[in-house]
Amino acid sequence: MIKIYYVPGHRITREYRLIQQGLENNPRVELVDSAEKSDFIFHFYYVSKHSKHYKTKYDPEKTVLIDYHDSPRWMSGVPCMAYFKRSWVKLAIREHRIIKIPISRPKNCYPISFAIMDEFIINDNPKRDIWLTCTLRVHGRHLNRVRILELLESMKIKGKVQIGELNDGSMRGFNDNKMQDYFRLLKRSRIVVTCNPNPWEGDHRTWEAFASGALVFVDRMFTPMVHPLIDGEHCIFYDISRSGLELLQEKIRYYIDNPTAAAAIAKKGYDFTMKYHRTSNRIDDILGRIT
Repeated sequence: MIKIYYVPGHRITREYRLIQQGLENNPRVELVDSAEKSDFIFHFYYVSKHSKHYKTKYDPEKTVLIDYHDSPRWMSGVPCMAYFKRSWVKLAIREHRIIKIPISRPKNCYPISFAIMDEFIINDNPKRDIWLTCTLRVHGRHLNRVRILELLESMKIKGKVQIGELNDGSMRGFNDNKMQDYFRLLKRSRIVVTCNPNPWEGDHRTWEAFASGALVFVDRMFTPMVHPLIDGEHCIFYDISRSGLELLQEKIRYYIDNPTAAAAIAKKGYDFTMKYHRTSNRIDDILGRIT
């Protein structure tokens, strides 16, 4: 067993809870109540002013820093043996369009993604009576999401659809009725279209969609994964470009018209992500780097 001390959070965010859940669920891990008893110290960031909230200094040779900060440029100054960073890409201009490219990192820095949390999974098994769902929350910096919503609206898909924000986007209470309705909506959907935020990559929506068992359409991602998603096998990737969006429309219409083909990819995507992209798997990813 690997003994791990998880530094108590200044505030218990969803991301902090993701790592906590992974540690609790991982059979290789024994959580201990002090740094002295541990083989490794897992330290989670909260805000940019890290030292204001975490005044205790830990042994850098045992410390693993886990950073789910949105900004790809921000990195904590806490000394550590290994640093796991979620926002791994930055915006760049290529051929008159915005794309994302990886950022150069120190040798002890590794990518980490969100994961399917236990709370994303509901036991209800409703009929998949919604052809397509896209509940992206839009505000100033997420122009790619605006483009996706506008495109889906313009397609005028026949049949039952849910296009547009369903709730306030808050996940403070997983058991809140609004969130349970949201998870049920995803599970009723045959296709879920999602899109990463503009300034960074990685969000909970992607993994919520996979947990529903729907066929997931998501913009192409560049953050390395231990078990990468494969286009056309686990999901459908699309590009945010004029030609990419035209192809996206074609593929959506194809899979609406061919539900058996859509269901086959959805099943493979669900099985794959449930096997390799749960919270416990994220801990395996970390342990694979540091042990």
